[in-house]
Amino acid sequence: MKEQLKSIDERAKEELSHIDDAKLLEDFRVRFLGKKGEITSILKQMGKLSAEERPVIGQLANKVRADIENALNK
Repeated sequence: MKEQLKSIDERAKEELSHIDDAKLLEDFRVRFLGKKGEITSILKQMGKLSAEERPVIGQLANKVRADIENALNK
């Protein structure tokens, strides 16, 4: 799951650097942060993790989400 989150973070930053249209920006936001987005799907899988792994993965997921949101706001 850690690798998935890191991959999402890298792909999001790369894709975001090439977006120059409001519609594409919204599509990007929905794909990564929306109800059925990539970050949300990872968070839904957290119940399968051990009690030791949950805080680590949760913290990383929240950091990736915040990084993407900050990049979107710029």
